[in-house]
Amino acid sequence: MPISEVYKKGLRDFLLNEKNTLVLMQLAKSTTKNVCKIKDPEEALDYLIAHVEDIHILLSKRLITRELLFMYVHRRLPGIATNFTKADLVSKVIKYWEQQQTVEPINTPKNEDEYPIHTMARKFGEWFFERFNSDCLSLVDLWDDAALHLTILASDGVSVHECETAPEVLSVLISTRNQFGFVFNPNLTHCGIQGRMDSYGQVLVLSCGTLHTTESCVGVFECVFALLRDPYSENNWKPKRLKCLLKSEVEPRILHSLRECETLQTALALPVPNEELD
Repeated sequence: MPISEVYKKGLRDFLLNEKNTLVLMQLAKSTTKNVCKIKDPEEALDYLIAHVEDIHILLSKRLITRELLFMYVHRRLPGIATNFTKADLVSKVIKYWEQQQTVEPINTPKNEDEYPIHTMARKFGEWFFERFNSDCLSLVDLWDDAALHLTILASDGVSVHECETAPEVLSVLISTRNQFGFVFNPNLTHCGIQGRMDSYGQVLVLSCGTLHTTESCVGVFECVFALLRDPYSENNWKPKRLKCLLKSEVEPRILHSLRECETLQTALALPVPNEELD
């Protein structure tokens, strides 16, 4: 089970500070077997959250020493007895994070990544790429006049495909995937998928990830989905416009992130509403 938002917030409090930054960077490198370049602490934390799915396992790693846990408990819970084993301290830290969650208003987002627009973006991304990879995406999943702009950057050149009807969009997407044998692996953490609102009131889902074949990881992708509710389809959110970049790379990052997506920087500057979506 992925690490919950409560524990993500706690990990930021514990590791994203001047004293523990070095430990955080070492943890990320150890977890990813030193196969990727990690530029900063924020990115390191994203790697940890993506690759370690149990908070107990993460806090029990050798690099997180009893002394680190002791000092954290001492700062956050002054006066409490701290003569515990490392396992006891891990339990104390986790319990403290869970208690911090219970005292906050239920309907108030604790972090930006809990805003409704980001939550919806993650759900949509997971749904879309699961259906696409399993060959289950269909015409009813798109608006009839859906439009696609697809750019493919490969070692032998650049190709661009544009179309403006749902059947054409579906056909181009499926034929491209089949031609190259791609499996789309989206980065479903906050650093890999987010929501924005454009000037027309459309919800934009900004997403990125890696491209895989049966043999290896061969590239990255960057996508923007412009969504509108369909009143004739149970008011579900459906893509009206899709803009995608597929780029081959010899040694792609294990975890492609939005901050690395040149094609998405303009969209990332758009507003991020924190209220419920209409």
